[in-house]
Amino acid sequence: MPLNKDALLQVKGVKKYFDVSEGIFTTKKKYLKAVDNVNFSLKQGEILGIVGESGCGKSTLGNLIMQLENPTEGEIIFDGIELSKLSAKELRRKRKDIQMIFQDPYSSLNPRMKVFDIVAEPLRTHKLASGTDLKKQVYDMLEIVGLNNKYANRYPHEFSGGQRQRIGIARALTLKPKLIVCDEPVSALDVSIQAQILNLLLKLQKEFQLTLIFIAHGIPAVKYISNRIAVMYLGKIVEIADKEQLLSNPKHPYTESLLYSVPVSHPKLRSNHEQSKLTGEMPSPVDPPPGCRFHTRCPYADEKCMEETPDLIETQDKEHYVACHYPLYRERVSNSDSVQAILD
Repeated sequence: MPLNKDALLQVKGVKKYFDVSEGIFTTKKKYLKAVDNVNFSLKQGEILGIVGESGCGKSTLGNLIMQLENPTEGEIIFDGIELSKLSAKELRRKRKDIQMIFQDPYSSLNPRMKVFDIVAEPLRTHKLASGTDLKKQVYDMLEIVGLNNKYANRYPHEFSGGQRQRIGIARALTLKPKLIVCDEPVSALDVSIQAQILNLLLKLQKEFQLTLIFIAHGIPAVKYISNRIAVMYLGKIVEIADKEQLLSNPKHPYTESLLYSVPVSHPKLRSNHEQSKLTGEMPSPVDPPPGCRFHTRCPYADEKCMEETPDLIETQDKEHYVACHYPLYRERVSNSDSVQAILD
């Protein structure tokens, strides 16, 4: 798919292979292909949702963008600069523009540090504030994420999961970053708390003009917060489009299956889910199937799917890209009452 040269973030042909060779006495090399030739761009102020099953490579992709992992191949260009070419010192300075909100609000906070020090740490590390100014910025940020200043001298174990995630969000926002990677930030929280955190992220995105990458394995959260959605399967993006376009008219069978995997309460609508129910297990990324990687679970696959790898190409709908030999130009998905129940 073509990349926007003026975008804040460009991911070009990025791959990440992990060496999983069996022992030191074998000459046969095996690689776990966590991310395999991913391309996309992200505009300033946009929220891109990345969705897929556990093990599809979406969190690894987030780590690559954060430079917590080095790509095996490809380029990650942020704000006009290729991050992998920066020295350690230059990357350290650039990190203040790229922050991350982690999945687990329990393990992502240092249990030995008070809340004040957790939120203040980025400012101290980059030497951006001290003394009274530091105190004011930390207190202001706590207020912004919905926490009282009196909590500043408490430790993480004294808070609920939702409050801890607010602390993590405050820490990520302290440096006023241009891009925040949200790695499944609500998956470990109760449903009612998930809604509060999603609403908070939307509020902060508008207030600070943030650009977000929102990683999740469930359609509802991604649908609620994103402007555009990328669907990943076994290390590859198989479909990417505007949120409304992708959800109302999915082109890839895997996207269709994800939509039908969302529970529907009305018993009369449940039967519709059986027609596109996802069966089987995801193949191993160490030994992915040839051709289209989804063909082993796809109800529409034929010999071509088993032999030829489809490219991510634009469909008849503008800026709607899909990697499928036989895109789903069918009306039954978009007109399905069960899918409309999900979208509503």
